[in-house]
Amino acid sequence: MVFAATTIMTIFSCSITRTGAGGYSTNMGVDARGSSYNSYDLVPVGDRITYTIDISTPEGKQKLYKLSLAEAQRVAETEACRKYNCDRLIDPRFDYLNKGKRILRITVDGRPGNYRTRDNQYNSRTRQEIDINVRH
Repeated sequence: MVFAATTIMTIFSCSITRTGAGGYSTNMGVDARGSSYNSYDLVPVGDRITYTIDISTPEGKQKLYKLSLAEAQRVAETEACRKYNCDRLIDPRFDYLNKGKRILRITVDGRPGNYRTRDNQYNSRTRQEIDINVRH
């Protein structure tokens, strides 16, 4: 009887922890009609690139250690963006070699893209920003 009473008191005395915005709902500016409030476009900047992580190198072995395929894809995409100085890869494609659950090699290829504000004019034929300031 004492054990049951102690257990019940312990359960009811525990406080509930809230995370996020202090338990309050916030308006994040999400529009269900498919509109976006941000003022950025992802613009391609150059030809497709390829990046490979292989466990034959010490660095690659460390990066792929105990990673799932989804985690290895995220790491490969992030490292490719760092190497080629871009914000994201457009249409990334992955090729991998595994042995059981272990990823031995993963290759990502895609088109580098950078975010640009919509205030800049962009010529899609030449893939360059147009300077709209008039020079004298």
